[in-house]
Amino acid sequence: MNFRPCHQFFNEINSTKYQNLLKMKTLLYILVAVISSLPISAQVFKPVIEYSDCILDDCQSLKDDPRIQFAFLTVPENHDNPDGRFLKLAFVLIKSANANPQRDPIIYLHGGPGGIALSSARINAFKNHPFSQNRDIILMDFRGIGFSEPAFCPEFQETLSQIIAENLTPPEATKKTLRQLSDCFNKLKAEGINISNYNSAEVVKDLEMLRIALGIHQWNLWGISYGTWVAQTYMRDYPESIRCAILDSPVPMGEAAWGDEIIKYKRSLDAFFKACKENPACHDAFPDLEERFYNAMNSLKDNPLTVKYKNGPDGFVYLNFQDMHLAIQQMLYSPAYYPLIPWLIKGIEERNKDIFNNLTPQLLDKTLDNSDAMFVTVMKYDNGRILSDFQTEPHDPLHDALNYFDNTILMMKQLDFIGQDSLETRTVFSVIPALILVGSMDPITPPSDAHLLKQLLPNSFLFEFPGRGHGLTRNTECAKSIGCNFLNDPLAAPGFDCIGNMEANPINWVTKMYYNPRIATMGQQMLMEKRWYLLGGVALLALSFIISIVSALINLFKKTSDQSNPQVRIRNIVTRISALLALLLFSGLIWLIVKTGNNHGDLLLVGLVNEARTVVYLSFFVLAGTLFSLFYTIQALKHSSLGGMILSLVLCVSLLWCSILIIHFQLFP
Repeated sequence: MNFRPCHQFFNEINSTKYQNLLKMKTLLYILVAVISSLPISAQVFKPVIEYSDCILDDCQSLKDDPRIQFAFLTVPENHDNPDGRFLKLAFVLIKSANANPQRDPIIYLHGGPGGIALSSARINAFKNHPFSQNRDIILMDFRGIGFSEPAFCPEFQETLSQIIAENLTPPEATKKTLRQLSDCFNKLKAEGINISNYNSAEVVKDLEMLRIALGIHQWNLWGISYGTWVAQTYMRDYPESIRCAILDSPVPMGEAAWGDEIIKYKRSLDAFFKACKENPACHDAFPDLEERFYNAMNSLKDNPLTVKYKNGPDGFVYLNFQDMHLAIQQMLYSPAYYPLIPWLIKGIEERNKDIFNNLTPQLLDKTLDNSDAMFVTVMKYDNGRILSDFQTEPHDPLHDALNYFDNTILMMKQLDFIGQDSLETRTVFSVIPALILVGSMDPITPPSDAHLLKQLLPNSFLFEFPGRGHGLTRNTECAKSIGCNFLNDPLAAPGFDCIGNMEANPINWVTKMYYNPRIATMGQQMLMEKRWYLLGGVALLALSFIISIVSALINLFKKTSDQSNPQVRIRNIVTRISALLALLLFSGLIWLIVKTGNNHGDLLLVGLVNEARTVVYLSFFVLAGTLFSLFYTIQALKHSSLGGMILSLVLCVSLLWCSILIIHFQLFP
């Protein structure tokens, strides 16, 4: 048998005709492989978008805004079975401030899991965010959360708020929480909801359907906290759909994301107290702050703070050891609260209920912004195989401090009807350009997590921000600036000079202020609770003072018997000066409230900027002026005209009301 030489054989293969045939076959194989790799639902189910008017409970600030568009996306509950139950998922499109935006929008991936993304406050904040200057931003409530279907036990959040409000020991709170969560899951199963379809991988399939339905070629991921977990899942499953990713306060996949919250909280506390100790002004104003903190917290175990709250179980809220630790842990998320924490410790030591009357609604309302049932569900599926088993010792000062988190972990471990995918326990390696941002004092996603993730993303840039906590792209201008630069060119290292500027003064400590928590009570009642009658006396005083001045000017041109009487003249001088001082006092306080709010925000819970101490000295003059005004008004009754008498009486009544406000809200130096 004759064989052709090998080189002749290969020469024939390399003929032009055969090459073309080979290319066609190769393309065919690739096409078949791509189609077969697509989820079944992507082949047979076409996502549907239904546009809508504003769906939020509070739409006033978004009414008729051409940059805001609400809509629903219809998706199958089970993407592998598109003939089953369907879900309507709520999302909002925030159009760029630029009339000609970039074609690659930003999809925002909210934290949690279980956090509600759609709110008027967040939409307004994102509308003015630097990221929206050149790109559209899209927000979605993930399946089972907020305005998206199905309703995942929203009533449990109300119950959880009540559990926190009660004076329960940690074991009692655990027992009650686990019972309510168990009832929630039994209800969901009875409604035919397949709980195993609520996890990060399914969320990513929803997002990919949204991208396709909107006709977007590629978009940029912006994930915060748990949103970075969703982002990594997206980078793993649909890398071709992603231009770049901003991973803010990241949670690396493949690691035990939950179960060691107390370790992270302790690390953050240590960093906070160390920062105060190393700052001369903070150290002098709050010596031994760490020791005082733990002593104050321990005092709440046997003697919780009782504050009035209309939505409490019996009209009260009992702020005990675990409640206050949860409040402090949540405050460590945002640097805006850092200057407030030493003053709160002082408030606990003094058992100042005024502070916590104002803080309590914020603490309890925060539980309504999340779905703890969804938190447990998603984390069981995604991370249930690798939960941390860390436990504090009974003698540890932080033992049971985060009972809230302990309960969700216990429930997660008890669930045996939620499927788990081993793929979710693996790390994700990706070459997609990524920006990793982390705060040095983050109490839930520490810098070590960010550095671990950096090793898995070779085309990433990592920046750690001194004196910052969680969610940097929401609360730190430097992080926003770096994020904008990265979005403009994901392959180039963004400038970070602003971080160097932060290192000199990472925390804006406030060591001198006008300490008066009742100021916050006054502002809360006037502005939040709309008790306008509180300022009614001041408004009446202003009106009658103006009328009095106009009357005095008129009397300059004509001499009347009413004005010639010395008692009437003294009355008029005293009441007008007293009214002027009262108006200066309250207008000054309003200006200082605005100034404190703009410069220090949440410090309004405990008082005003230090300049207020000078202003409230006017209170003594107003009180004295009120007494003299009453005395001289009575003295001049027999000698005054009817109009003058009525005007003086109105001024006196208004001054009396202002004096009552001064005494009630303790407006003294």
